[in-house]
Amino acid sequence: MNITDIQTAFVADTRNRTAIIAGLAVLTLGGNLLAMAVGAPEGLLPLPALPLTIPIILAGYWYPRRGLLFAACFAAIYAVTTTLLSPPSSYLIYTTLLRAILLVLIGGVVAFLATKLRESEQQMNQIIEFLPDATFAIDREGRVIAWNRAIEKMTGVQKEAILGRGDYEYAIPFYGEPRPLLANRVLEGEPGTGHSPVTKNGDALVSEVYTPHLRGGRGAHIRFTATALLDRSERVTGAIESIRDVNDEVMTEVALQNASRQLNILTGILRTDLANHLAVLYGHLSLGVMKFDDPEILSFINDLNDAANGIRRRIEISREFRDIGTSPPAWIPVQQTIRKVAATLSFGGVTLDAWTERLEIFADPHLATVFTHLFENSLAPETKASRIVVTYQLRPEGCAIIVEDDGTGIPGAEKKNLFVQKTESYGHGLFLAHEILAITGIAICETGAFGTGARFEILVPSEGYRIV
Repeated sequence: MNITDIQTAFVADTRNRTAIIAGLAVLTLGGNLLAMAVGAPEGLLPLPALPLTIPIILAGYWYPRRGLLFAACFAAIYAVTTTLLSPPSSYLIYTTLLRAILLVLIGGVVAFLATKLRESEQQMNQIIEFLPDATFAIDREGRVIAWNRAIEKMTGVQKEAILGRGDYEYAIPFYGEPRPLLANRVLEGEPGTGHSPVTKNGDALVSEVYTPHLRGGRGAHIRFTATALLDRSERVTGAIESIRDVNDEVMTEVALQNASRQLNILTGILRTDLANHLAVLYGHLSLGVMKFDDPEILSFINDLNDAANGIRRRIEISREFRDIGTSPPAWIPVQQTIRKVAATLSFGGVTLDAWTERLEIFADPHLATVFTHLFENSLAPETKASRIVVTYQLRPEGCAIIVEDDGTGIPGAEKKNLFVQKTESYGHGLFLAHEILAITGIAICETGAFGTGARFEILVPSEGYRIV
């Protein structure tokens, strides 16, 4: 359907409406005149005047700008013909004038309400029209009732060519064939059909797919979001769907994943190369210890050995860090994570109690590593702990996951260095735990009192936790 067809249909529709109004006007006025011509006294009663309002109501609704003028002209014709043809009566003029005024008022009210309705519809159309996302809407029968500028630009299909069309024609620009889109699934109540995967965000359905027909045939990743249109009785009258081109986001994510994978490969090669060179260095240092007995030379060799150990420790730290941040954060059930970690550790005589059921936090997938290091520190022989307890508290600033034991605790002087890089003594792995949590804005601190046990608080921001 091109613009000429739209204009032709509009002209034909206008002519049909005008003919209906004119026909009803002639019919009602003629019927009223006929009643008066045969001398029916009922012609002056209010009841027969009710049909006269039908053409006025239709004219005011279909043509709000001319509705009041039509009502005035119609009322004037009614008043003149009634006055001239009705039998003389003392109250004839007053009754006719009252009816004429009533007809004008009805026409004015209908025209006013119709104008407000048109303005409301126009405002809604303008809102949809200037939305930055490509957006269209369909009615209950699946016909297009809105098609904004953004979707015209995305698909190359003009509004005039698609408005009023059904039979899934609006899917052709995306899939090359008529097929249901997410908006149809909203109407049909089948969110799991036709889009995979589909997620629910409040009352809206969301899906991401790849379509090869956009961007001039080069294809693009797009995100569909659809929700129902409801009337005042909460009945579904249609659906609206927005389409966002997320191709650049997907390409960026893929590029970052590829870069991360390549960096991991490169760092793995470097670690292996450094480890091989360290093995040679350790061999020479061992020979030096056996060959020389001069204390100064042995002290120098010992310093070299300490330096080599420092390099080895940093290689081990880089190995632990290699996979952190490579996978996107997700909602992780805390209790389930604790159970998995506990199954991999030897607790001996130490008991573990965890009360974190239904708690989920938005964190890096390596959250289990955090609990692993916390539990390992509590299980170390020097802590002398017999019990580990994991609980959580809801606070105004978020949620605090508390991991505490009944061991010796941590001296105050050592707390400031708990989360710095080190691989020996109490606090091994806490720097790594700190970095994993920081990816999603989660903080960790130690608040225990020395002599009563260690107490670690994992502080999750308000938007980063939920109770399910």
